[in-house]
Amino acid sequence: MHDSMDAQISRISAKDIAYEQVKEKIINCVLNPGELIINGELGEELGISRTPLREALQRLEIEELVNRNSNGTFSVAPISVKEVRELFIMRSKLEGILIHDAIDNLTAQNIEYLTYLTKMVKATSKIEDYYDTENFGGKFHSAIYSISQNSTVVNIIYQLNDRINRYRRLAHNHFEDIKTSSEEHDYILKYMINRDKINAEYEIESHIIKAMNVAVKAIEKFESVTK
Repeated sequence: MHDSMDAQISRISAKDIAYEQVKEKIINCVLNPGELIINGELGEELGISRTPLREALQRLEIEELVNRNSNGTFSVAPISVKEVRELFIMRSKLEGILIHDAIDNLTAQNIEYLTYLTKMVKATSKIEDYYDTENFGGKFHSAIYSISQNSTVVNIIYQLNDRINRYRRLAHNHFEDIKTSSEEHDYILKYMINRDKINAEYEIESHIIKAMNVAVKAIEKFESVTK
């Protein structure tokens, strides 16, 4: 009985580990868009057997990060300007909703934390530490999600994030001029503090559309160097 339960737990853990590891490789573009996934080689590299790896790929297929080929093999999902525009425009509209709700719930403590994050975005951007800039920028957006208390919209955004983050990583890898504008976060926060919902929504949507334009350029650059 115990051996059976241990085996089941081990199998579930292996499947989950495989899923997280392969997803990370896709999002970080270690596995490139359109690349054929050779199960034996990838499984050996990750130290994972065939069955949990295949289950992980099936899960990633549902999330549209991998595609199943006609012969039953898997490939990393391709990228496209069409998809990046759909994803970022959707996110911009959803974040417009969230910032509208967040303003209604904004407290002095929230403002203090958001102010700290904008300062860190500015400081890390100034020294060109773009990994930390992106990290603090992500925390700024996550804080707005939390303050909004709109769990329905937040859940939808998190469902999109893995696909969005792949494009953001691609932008870092293939578009040298990418920079996070600290001023945009300052403007967003200023409008939130002033309870100016119209301009806050406009500013956060504009901020995300600018990120979309950078991602589009990254796709074009990636395609030009892989042809």
